[in-house]
Amino acid sequence: MIKWNKLGRFSAYARAESHLLQHTTYGAIVTVVGVITAFILFTSELREQLTPYVVQKMSVDISRQQFIRINFNLTFPSLPCQVLSLDAADMSGVHNTDFASNGEVHKVRIDSEGQRIGLGEYIAPRRWGFTLRRPREEVAALNQAMDAHEGCNLAGWLDVQRVAGNFHISVHAEDFLMLTKTQESIAAALQKQLAKMERDRSGSDQLLELPSDTTGINSSHVIHKLSFGASEFPGQVNPLDGFRRFVDTDSGTFKYFLKVVPTEYADLQGKRLQGNQYAVTEYYTPVHKGDTHMPAVWFVYDISPISVSIARTRRSLAHLLVRCCAVVGGVFAVTGMIDRWVHRLVQLL
Repeated sequence: MIKWNKLGRFSAYARAESHLLQHTTYGAIVTVVGVITAFILFTSELREQLTPYVVQKMSVDISRQQFIRINFNLTFPSLPCQVLSLDAADMSGVHNTDFASNGEVHKVRIDSEGQRIGLGEYIAPRRWGFTLRRPREEVAALNQAMDAHEGCNLAGWLDVQRVAGNFHISVHAEDFLMLTKTQESIAAALQKQLAKMERDRSGSDQLLELPSDTTGINSSHVIHKLSFGASEFPGQVNPLDGFRRFVDTDSGTFKYFLKVVPTEYADLQGKRLQGNQYAVTEYYTPVHKGDTHMPAVWFVYDISPISVSIARTRRSLAHLLVRCCAVVGGVFAVTGMIDRWVHRLVQLL
């Protein structure tokens, strides 16, 4: 039988007798510093172990969802609810106005100070098609709102097909023609044309040039909320939330080009949420006097074919043990090396 005491020759940790050991002050200092360093590093590793980390993966989107939800909340401080309309269209040819189906649009009147007017929301009179004949009460209410510098808050959601498309908020031409200033400018143009015809009979066949100054339509707006999807996952960032754009002179059309990325989120318990992230690029086109197109706010979106998977997870216990052994062993080795260097330096001095 092999004697156990013969195994001692294989020990990598030789022990000297106690009377041969030397305790030094600098050795104690190095030891204390090493213990403190090891404790700090161990605490850091433990905190990292307890903190979940995020794993992101990209893959081709294979979902077959037919619709995608758009949630919005915008305020137009310089345009009343009577003239604002929300239109949406996509590449499949579907076009919707104010979303009587597949969505909800709520309009709330606000005063010049940004405060809500009344308790209920604004409900537009039901009309079909394009018409320039409006009840006098409706025209009077519209011009009164313009004179009082009323604004409008639009909030709601809409379900659109999962293809590239757009939705925009604008003033329709028939609403623009109902404004008092527009009617006054048209009347002035008519009087000018009649006077010209009286002076020169040969000019009776000339075309009437009606004014088309749309710079009075102030497209300033605040985007309180704009997101895609029925739910949002923790940590989701919507770039346009809280975005503000104001115009002081003339007006213009704002266009936001959005690239929507389907995203799947999994929490620590494995619960999965389907959401969407998006990136945005802004473009502004000023409208000058004489331009014929109406100022508006456009959101042009496209669905990315690449999806992102986000999963929150924790590191394993084995990972913590390996890291702690590395920290303690590394500190022990470094402090021993420093102690030997200091000891040799002291002997040389």
